[in-house]
Amino acid sequence: MKNKIGLFLFPIVLLAIAGAEPVPSSDSLLKPAPTDQVALLIHHRLNDVMKSEIQQYKTDVEARFPVRLGILEGAWEKPAELRATLKSLHDKHGITGAVLVGALPMHRFFMHENANPNPLYYEDFDLEFVDRNKDGVDDAYKGKPALKIWVANIRASDKAREDDTPGLRRFFAKTHNYYTDKAVPELRALFFSAEPPSVEWAGAGDWFKRRGGARFSAPENVTILEGKGCTHKAALEAFRKHSYSLTCVALHSDETGHALYDGDLMAHEIADFKTGSLITISHGCFAANWTKTEHDNNGPNCGLSWVFGKHLGQAVVGQVRSGGIGFDNLIYERLRAGDYLGKAYLPSKQAHETEALLDASIGDYAPGEVVSGNLLIGNPFLELKPVKRINDNRLVIRNAVYGDLANNTVVNVTRTVTDWIEDSLPVLATAEYFGDPAVGIEKQLKVDYTLAGVDGTEIIDENEILKVSQSQLRK
Repeated sequence: MKNKIGLFLFPIVLLAIAGAEPVPSSDSLLKPAPTDQVALLIHHRLNDVMKSEIQQYKTDVEARFPVRLGILEGAWEKPAELRATLKSLHDKHGITGAVLVGALPMHRFFMHENANPNPLYYEDFDLEFVDRNKDGVDDAYKGKPALKIWVANIRASDKAREDDTPGLRRFFAKTHNYYTDKAVPELRALFFSAEPPSVEWAGAGDWFKRRGGARFSAPENVTILEGKGCTHKAALEAFRKHSYSLTCVALHSDETGHALYDGDLMAHEIADFKTGSLITISHGCFAANWTKTEHDNNGPNCGLSWVFGKHLGQAVVGQVRSGGIGFDNLIYERLRAGDYLGKAYLPSKQAHETEALLDASIGDYAPGEVVSGNLLIGNPFLELKPVKRINDNRLVIRNAVYGDLANNTVVNVTRTVTDWIEDSLPVLATAEYFGDPAVGIEKQLKVDYTLAGVDGTEIIDENEILKVSQSQLRK
């Protein structure tokens, strides 16, 4: 297979992908070297009819992010061909991410009774994938996942070879509207969970706040639909009244709907929202599995609906198999640090693949038989900036560390402790939220603070609670 010649523009050189020698580009010589080299891959049949939209997208992205977006037109028919291209671009030109536009071939990996679309195949192209039972679908890999690039899928159709050109045109029109401030999401966060709080557990809403998901909205603009309050009516009403910068869907799901307390929020309803959510984190099983939607022929796909509906939504991080999304706190952390979504997604995805490999020996699976199943659909060039809280100047957290204090095996948790105090949440000294820098060792939390102008230090043991009020700091 040979790719149709396409132009791949990075600083300093204009590359003819067919193998010609690099030729200097006067356009690129005028620009300073950007931080990130990112490839946008598009099939020639689609590029022929969408050149203007793709060029506008490139212009919009490069004007707003430290990125040079190289466009490569090709004729890939098999996943192995696309993978070889990504590896070559990474090895020769240092790409850190890739955007796959349209119905490009997607590698499948069999797990949980389904052949699921598997982005790990493209994100780490050094792993060796194998088809042990010779049924045409890989079901294991050899090696240890070490992701080389992030991959975003701008795919508007669940059909394997259908681009849905009108859907893609609408999508690129709304990305341009967003970049030019014609469509501005409200600085609001929305969280769904049908699991009610209990005496033993403060609830999923508390969990969402502690992980940093509520930091992109003022406290009064964070909507928590939880337990019996997570109803179909409440979900529709939330999107009737407002748009959102971030939505987190922590619900049992499948590829066509999310299970609310009293019924399902269906993909076709999501697609019809007039408001929407700029970025959605979808924890539910199979919600982003567009191949399963096509196979079962049971209606629109949830993940695609969050991105390609009538609303302003542009990206979803979703699950393609039975499982869920953890490590979303890493996405929030990187967004707060100034990364765009593609870069913010990568450490979360790496953590998932590492966990999948470590946990693969549990139950019926052996190492190499599990992939995380997380993928990114939509526009990776989105940013969320944290909304500043009004601080009580009488209490300032100067420094906080958690771990084995005696041996200085600790992690800095100053930001987390400060966040919890600002949100009036009790400070819990647990590895669940702080991480575990000293496995098997009893840990402590040390907090250096200034209260009403007076410096102090508190140390509490693991699993204890540090309660904070405006006038005192005590156990």
